[in-house]
Amino acid sequence: ASLNVKVLEADLRCIEPYMPQTFPSACERATTDVHLFASVRVIQSTGSSMHATFVKDRTCKPVWEEEFTLIVEEARAELEVVVYDWNKNGHRFVGSVVVQLSDIEQGDTVDEWYPLRLHPQIRPQNGQLPTPEPTVRVQITLSRIRFEPLPPRPPDFLPQY
Repeated sequence: ASLNVKVLEADLRCIEPYMPQTFPSACERATTDVHLFASVRVIQSTGSSMHATFVKDRTCKPVWEEEFTLIVEEARAELEVVVYDWNKNGHRFVGSVVVQLSDIEQGDTVDEWYPLRLHPQIRPQNGQLPTPEPTVRVQITLSRIRFEPLPPRPPDFLPQY
């Protein structure tokens, strides 16, 4: 099956007070240290391929609206969306969500806000999630791949190497 995934946007403004010193702060003030991107991959036993959005700077409410096509080979495959913060020292995990693809019917499109499972350093000390929850909006379409046969080769065809 073919999986079209459109990573639309995220809202992480509610976690700014819980970010430790190692994370950028003051999302609402749009510091130059906030650089968010998302990666998507299908998790299955045959392996996975990963795609990443562009980095959105100076915001904790990034809008990506980027679309990726992934191949699903197993009925029990999962889609993982991970949000990272990026800086000159590399990227840091902020949060993730895993979507069970078996919950999506072939041909259906799902457009939902999914709650992020946060990095342990970002959670409040009392363990309760911030409200509203940090979320990422993803649009998922699961469809069958249709292979069209190639036209026949002419009798005088020679492959070019």
